[in-house]
Amino acid sequence: LVLTGLNFGTRISESLPLTFGDVSGKYININSLKGSENAAFIIPPAYHQAVSELKDYYTSKGLTVTDDTYLFQSKKGVNEHIKKRQANQIMKDTCEELGIEGKVNTHSFRKTFVTKIYELTKFNIAQTKVYSRHKNLANLDYYINTCQTTELINDLSWGV
Repeated sequence: LVLTGLNFGTRISESLPLTFGDVSGKYININSLKGSENAAFIIPPAYHQAVSELKDYYTSKGLTVTDDTYLFQSKKGVNEHIKKRQANQIMKDTCEELGIEGKVNTHSFRKTFVTKIYELTKFNIAQTKVYSRHKNLANLDYYINTCQTTELINDLSWGV
């Protein structure tokens, strides 16, 4: 769940319904449920490895994993994905276990993804908007507001 948010900048509503079939090829297709652009991203090898390990884990617990099996299985039913509340609780428990302090929730990984993309594009807001699939720049500003710097002022040259 964490790797999905960090690698693809997914909203929790986009992550939870993902199936093993969605991540079995070279690309993952992110279908927006909030009216923004759909996108396809190349799946990194480390993500494929994590998915393979998850599949092995489910198989060891007696679950038959097919392309239609949800990645984030609920214990409440056969092939039912966890809900947003469960995902947030998992994040909270995991952070507590790891000694990570502060406010961390399922949306934190999307925010981290957007911030990192913004930095990697050398603060290109238009390119960041494409990767993050935001409908408008005002919404995107909420994410990148914390990584604005003023160091470019040193690069200005007015001939004075």
